Amino acid sequence: MSQQPPRAMSRLASGVAAAVMLAVCSAASAQTPQGAPSMEERLRTQLRSTTEQLQQAKNELAALKAGGVTAGAPGKDSPEALKKALQEAQQQLAAERQARERLSQDARASQSEVKAVADKANVQIAQYRNAYDELLKLARQADAQRKHLADETAAQRVALAMCKEKNDRLYAVGQEILTAYETMDVATVVAARQPFATQAREVRADRSAVRRQAL
Repeated sequence: MSQQPPRAMSRLASGVAAAVMLAVCSAASAQTPQGAPSMEERLRTQLRSTTEQLQQAKNELAALKAGGVTAGAPGKDSPEALKKALQEAQQQLAAERQARERLSQDARASQSEVKAVADKANVQIAQYRNAYDELLKLARQADAQRKHLADETAAQRVALAMCKEKNDRLYAVGQEILTAYETMDVATVVAARQPFATQAREVRADRSAVRRQAL
């Protein structure tokens, strides 16, 4: 791009020189006899070429001016644009870091809360387990006492039945004795006592014999 302005200027100078030569040649052709048409034709051809070169040089100068204005404006690859893009990237990176830090803090807080809840649940489970064990122990003791009371009740029922049976027998014997005394006369009483008197005399005789032998 830096070599194009000198080239355009050189083309423009060449065109001006050609125009000057054309003017000189035109003046010379006015003094030349009309018998040399080839010289004029060559000059016209040179003039057309010079005109084309001048137009091309003007176009190149216009393009260079437009390119200079465009180059002077900040583009996407300019240092300012790159610096701005770098700043935006750094800002995005900082925002992402802050977001990750917040997420990490939230995760740590959640872990702490979960751990606290788990610890509390474990304590409650231990308390419930101890209470269950205590209730189970009391239930077993109550069941053992119930069985013991049931055995005692059964034994008492058996003893009560035996006592009732004995009482019934004694009552029957008493009734028989009362009935016998109610129906007994004097002769029966004397006869009933006679065997007891005989046995008493025999006992006294045996004791006397024993004493005599001892003497």
